[in-house]
Amino acid sequence: MRNRLLHGWLPCLLAVTVWGTTFATTKQLLAALPATEILALRFAIGYAALWALAPRRLRWMGWRAETRMAIGGALGIALYFFFENHALAHARAGIVAVIVCTSPLLTALIERALGRTARLGPGYWLGFALAIAGVTLTVTDGDWGALRGAWQGVALAALGAAAWSAYTVVGLPSGDGLAITRRTFLWGLLAMIPLCLPELGAWRATPLADGGTLGRLLFLGLMASALCYVAWNRAVAVLGGLRASLPLYLNPVVGVLAAAAILNEPLDGLMALGVTLTLMGVALSAFVTRRNA
Repeated sequence: MRNRLLHGWLPCLLAVTVWGTTFATTKQLLAALPATEILALRFAIGYAALWALAPRRLRWMGWRAETRMAIGGALGIALYFFFENHALAHARAGIVAVIVCTSPLLTALIERALGRTARLGPGYWLGFALAIAGVTLTVTDGDWGALRGAWQGVALAALGAAAWSAYTVVGLPSGDGLAITRRTFLWGLLAMIPLCLPELGAWRATPLADGGTLGRLLFLGLMASALCYVAWNRAVAVLGGLRASLPLYLNPVVGVLAAAAILNEPLDGLMALGVTLTLMGVALSAFVTRRNA
């Protein structure tokens, strides 16, 4: 029990808490840097940190494994964070955090379309309806007029959730977790190049001289993109993937609370109800899907 607490649950909760705060941190950085510059610098720092943590080469695992890592880097790093960062430029951090957390719903749909899971029953669709109702309430806060100013952010966050779902379905090969994660980071950095080119002229080095900006980038690169992957891998090894995934439902809660505390984003009763409905829906659908898998 003590081993599970120290080497399982605590690293897992650390990763979830840090990941939940990244929405607000990235939102702050967007005031100083373009979305793609944040994306590239974050994972360049993370890639260097993973080399420092595990300075060993990844043995050749075959073209199939290499292809999975390349697709994983393109979907789970380049595309997901490209959409998330641009979503944060158009919508509140709390809203983006809640929309992104619906990715398990999309994952179940993709798995079903590929024939990997049994038929999605009433429980899944009830959870789906609850989650969509919760997202709608969170985004609009009871005022449909608010959607006019945030629809781009909502759409981009939804695309980010879809990219993460596709990444989850593809998965990564088993083996040396740190080295595989680092290789996936490398493929993600390569996949970012065409995404970054249109904004390259807007990249600036001057803001990096500011301590606050540099500190937030280091937080995203070292903590959120490198050390948290180490913590997460440790948690999964000790607890198993199913148990370790349970605290992930706290991610949007941390995201909304961090946005309220750091960015002074509004958090009223209707938005809290929307977050609750979203979490209930995603958890219900995920539970039913896993039970029937």
